[in-house]
Amino acid sequence: MKKLFKVREFVILLAVIVTAGAFYFAQPGEGNRFLSLSNLEAVLMGMSLDGLIAIGMTFVIITGGFDLSVGSTFAFGGLIVGILLQSGVSTPVAFVAAILAGALVGVFNGFFITKVKVNPFVTTLGSMTIVRGIVLLATQGNSITGFPDGFLVIGQEKLFGVFYPILIMLVFLLISDFLLRKSRFLRKTYYIGGNEEAARLSGIDVDRVKVWMYVLTGMLSALAGVIATAKTGATSPIAGSGAELRIIAAVVVGGASLSGGRGTIFGTFLGLMLTSIITNGLGFLRISFYAEGIVSGTILIIAVMLDQLTRERLKMFIRFLTTTRNKRMERAINVILACIVILLLVFRPWGSTLATKDGQTSTASNEEYVFLGVSVGNPYWVDARLGLEDKAKMLGVKSELRGPTGGDPNQQVKELEQLIARKPAGILIAPASNALRPSIDRAIDEGIPVVCIDTDEPLSKRYTFIGTDNYNAGRQTGAMIAKAIGGKGEVALLMIPGQLNHEERARGCKDVLVTFRDIKVVKIGNDQALATEAEKVARSFLQAYPDLAAFGCVDAAGGEGCAVAVKEAGKVGKVKIIAMDRNETTLEFIEQGIIEASIAQRTYAMAYLGVQLLYDLNHNNIQIVNNWREAKVIPLPRNIDTGTIVIDKNNVRAFRRNAVK
Repeated sequence: MKKLFKVREFVILLAVIVTAGAFYFAQPGEGNRFLSLSNLEAVLMGMSLDGLIAIGMTFVIITGGFDLSVGSTFAFGGLIVGILLQSGVSTPVAFVAAILAGALVGVFNGFFITKVKVNPFVTTLGSMTIVRGIVLLATQGNSITGFPDGFLVIGQEKLFGVFYPILIMLVFLLISDFLLRKSRFLRKTYYIGGNEEAARLSGIDVDRVKVWMYVLTGMLSALAGVIATAKTGATSPIAGSGAELRIIAAVVVGGASLSGGRGTIFGTFLGLMLTSIITNGLGFLRISFYAEGIVSGTILIIAVMLDQLTRERLKMFIRFLTTTRNKRMERAINVILACIVILLLVFRPWGSTLATKDGQTSTASNEEYVFLGVSVGNPYWVDARLGLEDKAKMLGVKSELRGPTGGDPNQQVKELEQLIARKPAGILIAPASNALRPSIDRAIDEGIPVVCIDTDEPLSKRYTFIGTDNYNAGRQTGAMIAKAIGGKGEVALLMIPGQLNHEERARGCKDVLVTFRDIKVVKIGNDQALATEAEKVARSFLQAYPDLAAFGCVDAAGGEGCAVAVKEAGKVGKVKIIAMDRNETTLEFIEQGIIEASIAQRTYAMAYLGVQLLYDLNHNNIQIVNNWREAKVIPLPRNIDTGTIVIDKNNVRAFRRNAVK
């Protein structure tokens, strides 16, 4: 056993087993679902793309480097295969071309790191930005869809009952692990990472090996992007955002050393499995998605800390944690900790507390409704969360808001697949793009009713859409801009290109403005749903167009960023701003007179109605027929328009949550 515990992979494998067991016993009502084959499939499917990228990252880290461009290369691979397929190129040719495009990124990184001697961090950070810029420029922020069925098979079909992405990941992991252990060429990576100068003096062509490791990483990242495109049926210009840190964390957790010279493919797989199980288990425990970043960051810090600790330092650290001057105090601490653990297991304070109709709390109901959003860190979703929770309390059911903090549709697909394995009573979803269509259909096929909220995927099997008529909201924005600037002047719009609801709003806005002969839309900017990015874009527009009369913002972040830029430029009152939605910062700027008005959506009502409709559906309360499932008739309307509210200086105080009274 002592010898086994010296093997890092064995310790990680043990951690995987213990972690899975802990999550199983922590949720007695749903433990069977956590360890079910469907949930294991969801975990493996979720880590399949990361697994391919992690293989290449392991090679690079063993040599003592790392690659921050893998997320952008992931998107680049999807872009190349998407463009070629739409141009009529055959699937095999498009497939190979995309992987070669990833290799090209690897050659770029390897050349500058080995020949120009630029630091790997600076080189790959630069290539990350360049490649992402190429993807955004080529797509103009739009998704590419409409691929042949033969290509989609790679991401959506099964072989021998196992999804192709899982099989591809496992095959590459086995081959890579074998080659890293047996191949003389790949074994050189350990010598280079252990002591580069000694490896060079011993006759190893260090530069050649390093370049090939970056090339392999680029190829595997592009391959993952191709599979992601086949999996979702669409490319995304922001695919892979944030993947680099997630991958590095898994590789380090798996035993690779950031200083180089150590690591295995099997260890990387286990590290990825451990982080995936933890993320999946937190979802089953209904731990707030806001806390997941804390957990992931803590895991990474602990892994790096253990990597840096020598055996002697580790023993000293353990003695420091477990030894006190007073033995009685030591025993008392142990007893207290044991009692806390028992209380946590018995009372499970992390579980959902439900409110019954008489106001008393209850956890008896296992009926759960989950809202899967996108960019859920955005204040825009606060109202939706409140509507979700309020209606759930009234009905005595569980509720949860989840979703990726960014706008990457692939991360939302991953979350949805794990959610399907949990089998909730219903799912509310705000799809980031039409890439969610296959997964929404799969949820319906699994018997889970799905309602789209805020953004729609009308070609999916979803039951209904509850949200704003985005085209009309855009027309409203256009009319208010025209009124604010007296029917003449230059106008700039801020949005997220490629996001369906934003595209519709922008189209409605432009259709109104084009009817005014003296109004010209001079520029459309991408604020990436970030107020800081909107501020940068607005500032550059003010410099490029000194006579700019107004900003029209069709997303929540736009108005906030534009207000800061206009205030700094001293153009308050000269440049009008029509914003979108009702976050506190936007309301503050309306009150100050910097923002003219905002078109607010009824996000509270969207989630509130969504839970009620799903609940009525499950309880057969809508009596169009005796049993809608047997009759195969969905009793819900296809679309529900919740409308908009105009907020200006006259009524802004009524919408302030944190206003000083």
